[in-house]
Amino acid sequence: MDARTQVPTRLRPVGPWPGGLSRKLADYVVTKSVRARNTRPLVSFTFDDVPETAFIHGARVLEDRGVRGTFYVAGGLTGTIEAERRLATAAECVALHRRGHELGCHTFTHPVIQTLDADALTAELDRNRDFFASLLPDLTLENFCYPYGIASLSRKLQAQARFHSCRGCKPGINFGTIDLGMLKAVPIEQATEPAAIEAVLDETVRRNGWLVLFTHDVAPQPTWIGCTPQVLDRIVAAALDRGCEVVTVRDALRRIGAG
Repeated sequence: MDARTQVPTRLRPVGPWPGGLSRKLADYVVTKSVRARNTRPLVSFTFDDVPETAFIHGARVLEDRGVRGTFYVAGGLTGTIEAERRLATAAECVALHRRGHELGCHTFTHPVIQTLDADALTAELDRNRDFFASLLPDLTLENFCYPYGIASLSRKLQAQARFHSCRGCKPGINFGTIDLGMLKAVPIEQATEPAAIEAVLDETVRRNGWLVLFTHDVAPQPTWIGCTPQVLDRIVAAALDRGCEVVTVRDALRRIGAG
C-alpha cells in the first residue's frame, strides 16, 4: 500500500480551491512584521492535529531531552478514531499542558479556512477557545496554525489579529524581519532525510534564525506526514548539539522580542 493512502482523506484537501492569488498573497505579503532580536538560534518542534502517537511518543522524546513543544489542536477532533490513527483525547491534551508543553489553536473542526467567511472563522476560533476553556479555565491559546497550511489574505489578517503568531507550511527559516502572520516551517515527514534537516539546522545557526519544524504522528510505522520516534530524537539531539535553544512557539516569540 502506498504510504499516502494511509492518511485519512480529511487530511488531503481536494483542490484547486478558489482564490489562488489570495493564497499566494497570504504566503508572501508580510502583514505582521517583527525584527527578530534573539541572541541564540532557536528551534521549535510543533505537532499538527495531535495524533495520539504525538502525545505518547512525540512529547516523550522532547521531555527526555529536557525540552517542550507546541501542539496545535482542533478541539472538535479530540478523541476521534480514524482508519489508521486515533487523535489525542481532551484529557491527553490537558496532560500535555500540565507537562509544560504549549497548546495552540488549529480551529475547532479543521476546515480549509480560505473557504470560510469572516463570521464562520470567528465561530471556529470561538468554539475552540470555549472548548479548551471548559477543560482548563486558565488556558489561553496564544498561537495558531492554519489547517493544511492554507489561508487567504483576508483570513490571514483576521487570524493574525487574534493570535500572537500564525504558522503555515511555507518552508524556510524565520530570521531578520519575520512575518508573524505566516511563520515559515519545515516538515518532518516519513520521507524526510534527517541529514536534510541537519543542513537546515546548520543554516539556522549561521543566520541566528528561528527554525519551526512540524510533523503529525510519531510512530514506529508513521503515515507519510509523520515520523518515527528515532528520527525525531535524532533531530532534537542535532539541534541541541549545535547550541540551538529548543523552545515552544510561545517562548520563541519572547526570545525574538515579540512576546
